[in-house]
Amino acid sequence: MKASRRLWCTLASLAVCGGLAAAQDLQPAPPAQQPTSWLQSIWDTPIFRWLAGLDPVPSVQAPQAPIFAEIAPPPPPCSIAPLPPITDSAALSFEDHSAPVVNLDGLTPRTSTALTRFETLVSKRGGSLTLTSAYRPEAYQQHLRDVWYKWMDELKDNQDPACGTLKAQVGDEFVRHQLLPTQHPVTVSDHTLGIGFDAAVLFPVPAAKRRRGRISLDRIAHLAGMMRPDILRDPVHFRLIGGRRG
Repeated sequence: MKASRRLWCTLASLAVCGGLAAAQDLQPAPPAQQPTSWLQSIWDTPIFRWLAGLDPVPSVQAPQAPIFAEIAPPPPPCSIAPLPPITDSAALSFEDHSAPVVNLDGLTPRTSTALTRFETLVSKRGGSLTLTSAYRPEAYQQHLRDVWYKWMDELKDNQDPACGTLKAQVGDEFVRHQLLPTQHPVTVSDHTLGIGFDAAVLFPVPAAKRRRGRISLDRIAHLAGMMRPDILRDPVHFRLIGGRRG
């Protein structure tokens, strides 16, 4: 009985071993490994594999401008009011010219006659006369007053940057209208009344004539019926003698 049991165990062991051998014969053979280079071998080391897994060095980017940029507040406006606009059509016809307008049509008949006589006397003595202004409309005279006071009283010495544009504009008008710092345009003018004009008179006096005495411009003006009412402050202005103002 015991001999039979030992025989059965031996046969069972042989059957199990044969099955395992057959199973191993049925499994596919592992693929053959390709030879690797020495560089690949170094790269496959654990230290390089660990370094390869680290994040790359972040690049430094320029800061971007904010979406809502801060807007600088506008500069404060000039505290000085601009020149009053010219609305009179007659005054606008004077203002629209780059050079001073010489209007002789508005002079009174007596003033026109005295001017013609004055030009003749100056010419006979070798001089030259250049008219720079004659009749002016009242609205244009007021504009000249506005320019004079705006420049002399408010802008001439003004250093406020906000008033730079207005200062340049009024300064250009002051020069273009040939206004004098020493003589402000009056409200009731000889020009608006048609009894006055402005003229630059020059006399080239030879040395021989200078020895016999200086030629007097005011004497020539009186002979023509004209006078200079304010020689020191307004030397180019001539008024009809006996002409009424106001």
